[in-house]
Amino acid sequence: MNEQDYGSGTTYIARKGAPALGEVVDSLTGLPGRKAAFAMLARAVVLARQTGRRVLAALVDVDRFYIVNETKGTAFGDEALRQIARRLKRLEPWSGSVYRLSGNTFLLFRLAGWDAENDDADALVGALKQAAEERLSVRGEPLHPFCSIGVSGYPGDGETAERIVRHADTALRQAKAAGGNRVVFYAEDDMSEVSRTEQLRVSLRHAPAANALSLRYQPLYDAAGRLRGVEALLRWRHPELGDIPPAEFVPLAERSGQIVRIGEWVLAETCGMLRRARAKGMPPLVASVNLSPLQLRVPGFAETLRRILAQTGTKPEWLELEITESMMIGADEGVSEALRRIRAMGVRIALDDFGVGFASLTYLCKLPLHTLKLDRSFVRHLGSQDAEQVVVRTMIALAHELGFEVVAEGVETPEQLRLLREWGCDFFQGYLLAGPLDEEAVGPPLLRAARELFGAAGERLEPALRR
Repeated sequence: MNEQDYGSGTTYIARKGAPALGEVVDSLTGLPGRKAAFAMLARAVVLARQTGRRVLAALVDVDRFYIVNETKGTAFGDEALRQIARRLKRLEPWSGSVYRLSGNTFLLFRLAGWDAENDDADALVGALKQAAEERLSVRGEPLHPFCSIGVSGYPGDGETAERIVRHADTALRQAKAAGGNRVVFYAEDDMSEVSRTEQLRVSLRHAPAANALSLRYQPLYDAAGRLRGVEALLRWRHPELGDIPPAEFVPLAERSGQIVRIGEWVLAETCGMLRRARAKGMPPLVASVNLSPLQLRVPGFAETLRRILAQTGTKPEWLELEITESMMIGADEGVSEALRRIRAMGVRIALDDFGVGFASLTYLCKLPLHTLKLDRSFVRHLGSQDAEQVVVRTMIALAHELGFEVVAEGVETPEQLRLLREWGCDFFQGYLLAGPLDEEAVGPPLLRAARELFGAAGERLEPALRR
């Protein structure tokens, strides 16, 4: 007979003929694998039922581990997983029951319920997360992992090993859907949200081929009322759930890695729109496209972009790629080099939502930017709060001193437009001027759409605003 320690100060005597823990061992980490995990969890449930105790199970998944493999290589990633496995295996009181289920996902469980310390599930799982995220040194390089944890147990969440793991996985997926780097305890009431997320994740995979994705184009005008270009905005109409907000499906696409393929489709479609707009008699426009950090990390992205420009007959200067402050701050040398290659091609680069993150002058000077886009949260209160006016006026002046053009997002009132023009803002975007439009509306009428607001083609503007 074999003894199996559950990290709770007690052991369970395995029955003769039952699968032994060492029969199925993961070759990479040396941990027992999926088969052993389910067998031993089932035994723990039997023991808990007999003794009136509980089983606490935690699924630990290293967040965005595929980025480590993509940027550092699989050998580096394998070594990181081995170190994480050794760390978990030594962690009390979980050390006797650590398993590698698949990829970068580990299952840990333990018996609990005989003393107050064992009952504190929040503290136990919190300590587990903290230990899993301690800094690693992999092949001489530092690595700071983050993880998501889904938690379930017996008897509250299931009577069998299969159900306990399934519910822990549901909680884990909920943690991932909320952005990762968190712990979620399974709750039956949260199932509808998890089911919706899973439905969206599966459907999104087929959305481009099913023609469920589309683009809307929001115009930008200069200080003289001339159309400068448009921003491409991604939309998704689900066949059953209807219109899905970008704030919901774009993070989902990034977490699943689907944003890379979708992003290429957006670039190709936007460049095709520019070619078709020229055929309708439009002057050269600048089209802005939001860029995911994953796209920049894909080897050969600059070559993919060059191919799209060539195939659609789009001049590089007609395209502007928007990055976020978080992407800029997290940029490693690979990302910085990709941005430099893109700018060298003649493609413009803009920093979106400027002012809401933690961008410093060092970052602004380091990366090859053309444009700063003021976040709409600053524009919203112009005309009603003096402090906001000082901040926005200073930001515009600073951007110009650094050689950047400035776009104001979210312009919704004539007073906001007036103040921004007085302060020298270069371009304006918002519902006061125009909302997102179908491609059919991107035509000559847009050239005249802002005359009433700006003065007929700028003829009545003071000389200082003529450009």
